[in-house]
Amino acid sequence: MGKPVLKINRKTPEEIAGILKNNADFLLATRLNMVYHVARGHSSREVASWYGVSFKQVVNWVHRFEQNGVEGLENRSGRGRKSYLTDQQMEKIRAIVLEKSPEDYGINAKNWSGPSILRVIKEQFEVDYKPSQSYKLIEKMGLVFKKGSGVTAK
Repeated sequence: MGKPVLKINRKTPEEIAGILKNNADFLLATRLNMVYHVARGHSSREVASWYGVSFKQVVNWVHRFEQNGVEGLENRSGRGRKSYLTDQQMEKIRAIVLEKSPEDYGINAKNWSGPSILRVIKEQFEVDYKPSQSYKLIEKMGLVFKKGSGVTAK
């Protein structure tokens, strides 16, 4: 009989991946390691499969390294889609969720849900989000959705 497989109980694989993804030094080292493997003669597709990224991303990192050295592999600011709501608007929605009832806004529910929050955002700020975005907004506001009790503070 073989040796038992090690088990990790402290964090889920997804939580560990989140920690790694938020560590700038780890990301830089990973990108540099991808470039290293390409420099050693491995294809971008092969390297991409090892790291679970697209081959195009490996190509992009190699090009950025060629143009700017290690600095080209660092995260750039201002990336990603900009929020439709300002920080003040997000804080106002957060306060509504924590201090008011959905019934105060004509919603027939005891607890806040993603769709009910989106409805209030549309009424208050004329901003239309897709339903799939509601739970990202809840997280961004420092709230959490719990089945049965709705949206609450973390």
